[in-house]
Amino acid sequence: MSDVILRATGLRKHFRTGGGMFARQSTVRAVDGVTLDVRRGETFAIVGESGCGKSTLARLLMRLLEPTDGRIDFDGRDISDLKGRDLRDLRREMQFIFQDPFSSLNPRMSVGRLVAEPLETHHPQMGREERREEVARLLGIVGLRPEHADRYPHEFSGGQRQRIGIARALASRPRLVIGDEPVSALDVSVQAQVVNLLHDLKAEFDMTLVIIAHDLAVIRHMSDRVAVMYLGQIVETGTTDDIFAHPRHPYTMALLSAIPEPVHGRARTRLALSGETPSPANPPSGCRFHTRCPFAREDCAQRVPELRPAGPGGQHAACHYWEEIAAERPDAGTPPAHERKPQAAARFALYEAAIDRLNDRPETAVNAGANDMTQQEEDRR
Repeated sequence: MSDVILRATGLRKHFRTGGGMFARQSTVRAVDGVTLDVRRGETFAIVGESGCGKSTLARLLMRLLEPTDGRIDFDGRDISDLKGRDLRDLRREMQFIFQDPFSSLNPRMSVGRLVAEPLETHHPQMGREERREEVARLLGIVGLRPEHADRYPHEFSGGQRQRIGIARALASRPRLVIGDEPVSALDVSVQAQVVNLLHDLKAEFDMTLVIIAHDLAVIRHMSDRVAVMYLGQIVETGTTDDIFAHPRHPYTMALLSAIPEPVHGRARTRLALSGETPSPANPPSGCRFHTRCPFAREDCAQRVPELRPAGPGGQHAACHYWEEIAAERPDAGTPPAHERKPQAAARFALYEAAIDRLNDRPETAVNAGANDMTQQEEDRR
């Protein structure tokens, strides 16, 4: 059995815009030639600024959008052209957690019906009583109580609604879950609880996670490997430790430079970018980052860089001159935990503590703690 559960090869998604009486037709290259591998059992993160195409890529991998070109393989099987019953059967193995938990839940359906719906579709052999028991079990797993099954989405807080979305995603017992910024709409304390929950569920259900995010604190303490995306293309990949400690692409350096965590007692030089992000309808020639890159050279506008090895740990970067840039900026990575300024360390520690507490608790204590957090959320409401 291959250790790669999900593979994208030359994946593209182009959208046609305009074409009316007064508007000229154009093509938005939202995803343009992405190739990546997701390994079985890992948490793989895709990061980048707003508009880089990461959410479109997530929907392509989930087959919520039809690819313009390229291939998607799930567990060695080409799923690029699946339709009808075959695509519905695939949903049992792959599930999606949406960014906005409220808009992804039907307000006219009770929580019990929302969580039971995947069971009815993918496990039709279940009887009504068995489904009711399974819904109660799933709600308990995500820290909600059985009586919550009779309530409606508007009666819950944002964190609780995201838990409902997670329970619904788990109902079909998938092997792969893709989360499109699953905690970005939540406040920091609730973010830590949901990160905690996903970390636990990944181990309990032996799942693979693909997480789309722009919050680097979440990524650092949740993922095993990271892909950095810019203007529809992957510009760097590697383990989380390598990416954060030794970024190779200038765009990755700029993202890490934006983290407000200066080394205590020592000034840190920020890598400022100039100009606006180009339009994906009219991307620059050559390296797409050259219009904003402080290290750009004349030939960067002419030659398209390939994603090539950029370190001994399997790191890859799409930059012609990453070796020279890395030598010029040896301190481009984020500092280790013991060097962080206290205010910045507190944010990172919140995620670490949530995960550590969970790992140290027996299962009954975990469920009790989850219910305590649920009660705290209700009290805040």
